[in-house]
Parts: sequence; C-alpha cells; structure tokens
Amino acid sequence: MNTRTIAILAIDGENYEVDGCYQGKQRKAQWYNVVKSSDRSVQVEHLDEFPTHDKIRELLN
Repeated sequence: MNTRTIAILAIDGENYEVDGCYQGKQRKAQWYNVVKSSDRSVQVEHLDEFPTHDKIRELLN
C-alpha cells in the first residue's frame, strides 16, 4: 500500500492533510486518511470518498 498526500485543507484555523492510500500502481485511491498537519496525528482513517471541508468538520465534531 502506497500513501501520498493529495491535498492540504485549511479548516477553522487548522491545516489538515488528506492522504490517498493506493494499492500497487492504481490511479484511484482505495481510501483516504485525514491527518492534522501541526502534530501529524491521524484524525480520520479509511474514508471511502475524498472528504470535503464540511465532511471533515462533521467528522471532527
């Protein structure tokens, strides 16, 4: 499994990285993880779809 940061989203004063998890040479991510940039803590794992700003807010609250 390969993981790549594919976006950095600024939400409510914090930056979150969205990492795509890819199997082999696939071009579409199998799932997405959301990582808080300031301390590298994983906030949400194994999302089936790329998360929107609103979705991340909903998941964190």
